[in-house]
Amino acid sequence: MIDLHLHLDGSLSLDDFRYLAERNNVSLGDEFPKNVYVPEGCKSLEEYLTRFNLPCSLLQDEFSIAYAVHSLVNRLYKSGYIYAEIRFAPQLHTLKGMSQKDAVISACAGLREGLKDKVGFTANLILCCMRQADTDTNMETVILADEFKNNGVVAVDLAGPEKFHTGDFYTPLFDEAKARGVNIIIHAGEACGSEEVIRAVDLLHAKRIGHGVHLDLTRENIRKMTENRIYFEFCPTSNLQTTSLEDYSKVPLKEFDRVGIPVTINSDNMTVSNTDVLKEYRHLFKEFKLTKYEVQHLLQNSINAAFVNEQTKIMLRGELAKKIDNYYLKIIEQ
Repeated sequence: MIDLHLHLDGSLSLDDFRYLAERNNVSLGDEFPKNVYVPEGCKSLEEYLTRFNLPCSLLQDEFSIAYAVHSLVNRLYKSGYIYAEIRFAPQLHTLKGMSQKDAVISACAGLREGLKDKVGFTANLILCCMRQADTDTNMETVILADEFKNNGVVAVDLAGPEKFHTGDFYTPLFDEAKARGVNIIIHAGEACGSEEVIRAVDLLHAKRIGHGVHLDLTRENIRKMTENRIYFEFCPTSNLQTTSLEDYSKVPLKEFDRVGIPVTINSDNMTVSNTDVLKEYRHLFKEFKLTKYEVQHLLQNSINAAFVNEQTKIMLRGELAKKIDNYYLKIIEQ
């Protein structure tokens, strides 16, 4: 499997929670582990995001960041993944004195250690700017994405409450990222409509769109997305949980594919959403009766969209060819 939209703080395992809580003297609360999952009856993205407060409180020192990345990489490898891009916002890990740079250095160290001796699997990091952060803090994140882009970091993202500011507010930030040659992803079209996806492409130089399910498929929008070869990172379960979509039948998978806009399937947050990429494909298989060819096509989109060199893509295509039959069998098992 491949996951291009995977948040570190939303994907700590329950064992990670227990170990890091004990080590950092943080209470998990009387409702653990119920309080790590999406709130029951969640009504919005903003409510969904409250579930990140606890894991972030456990990731406020260099050891914990490195440990969490290492642990996630190990779990992905053991689950049969061939590639992942793990994203986190270094600015959210400075509450106890750690700098953004310290957080990135630690994450890169955890990634390197986690990837040792893992044949047929690799992973990279994405740094998230936050919509609710000030410009200087976000600019520091962009500069770090540039500084570490040959050491495990492959892109910069914009995450957080989509309604906080419209995309044009962040134009100087992502102009700088583009000038530095940093790959750009923008969360857009999740809590807001088509206009934020358009701003992400036109103003913020996005190469990929996180979510984007509310893009209106007008002739002009289709042209813009296909000519710029914009890849979309669909995360179906989290979209249902945040009420962005009503149910899996509303995932615009077939509509995007029909007009030539490439889609990838991802988990978003393995623990908060209690999911993984295999579960996401199972939901989509149940709804759309995906064939093995269609699953392979979606996974091929993920390889094409990945921020890796062509040599790595060739390796990933070879691994996918070897594993697609097994993947599909697991998907249709339900």
